[in-house]
Amino acid sequence: MSRLRRIEHTARYFFVTTNLAAGVPPLTGRERDICLGCLEDARKKHGFLLFGYAVMPDHAHLVLGVFKSSLPVLMRDWKRQSGFAVGKARHFRGPIWQQRYFDFILRRVGDLGKKLEYVHQNPVAAGLVARPEDWLWSSAGFHIAHSTAPVQLDVLDVPADRNAPLWPVRWK
Repeated sequence: MSRLRRIEHTARYFFVTTNLAAGVPPLTGRERDICLGCLEDARKKHGFLLFGYAVMPDHAHLVLGVFKSSLPVLMRDWKRQSGFAVGKARHFRGPIWQQRYFDFILRRVGDLGKKLEYVHQNPVAAGLVARPEDWLWSSAGFHIAHSTAPVQLDVLDVPADRNAPLWPVRWK
């Protein structure tokens, strides 16, 4: 298997997807709660900004800003802690998550909006709920219905221009 090359590890906004390992049964509601608790723990430890998320039965999506730590370190820690906790709840030893994850650097305001919409629509597209805000393991309720989210979110004040960069750039 070829190794995914990471262009940047820190000082960026990312959309991240990670999947369960092959053959691992889907996460139950209780196990998704465990993953969210571990996400909050990782956030306290690594100090990343969290803008959106959805923990699905077989994968998870995160929209975050990484400035104090690095993406590989925080993903390793979150996947390790949540995998261990889920495995303990299942009385199972072995990997829960795939070793790798997929990341996309959010460069512009429009990238952030598109990825948040994708994350929130994911449970609807999977046929799990009729409305995004009904999925309990997502930030959609916060963004759409202005309710509280299971894991507190950060708010990013962005320009109205969807083509505006999300961080200072040299070419401007």
